Amino acid sequence: MTPEQTLCVNSLVYRSDVFNYVIDHLRSQGCKSVDGDKDEKFCAYRGAEGTMCAVGALITDDEYNSDWETLSIAGLLEESDLPSSLRKRLIAHEEMVQDLQNFHDSELYYIDGVFSVDSEDRLVELQTVWNIKCKFFPAKLR
Repeated sequence: MTPEQTLCVNSLVYRSDVFNYVIDHLRSQGCKSVDGDKDEKFCAYRGAEGTMCAVGALITDDEYNSDWETLSIAGLLEESDLPSSLRKRLIAHEEMVQDLQNFHDSELYYIDGVFSVDSEDRLVELQTVWNIKCKFFPAKLR
């Protein structure tokens, strides 16, 4: 994570800013954040080649702990060693962040580094659910 990204993550307060930051990150990254061998890959907060999942993008390098890789958001928030800055950032938007994690882990598909049409459709649904002003327009509408 660059110093600029760290500064941006540390300044996220509003739901729409968190949502748009995560989606912008996932779009820019162009692939899921996964780890594991070729036969068994799993989504990871921090994956191969510096990738970050939806939640991983909200964790600064100073806050990150590789022991958390198997934990859900709820499990992460139960960790006693979770930095207070991260706890505050996640708990303020816990349900939405959980939806973003589910989107990354189960509903996000890329075609040549771009969100698939189904992923774009799901993103529009999430924007509606969380009352997010549409910063990103689905590819099929561009």
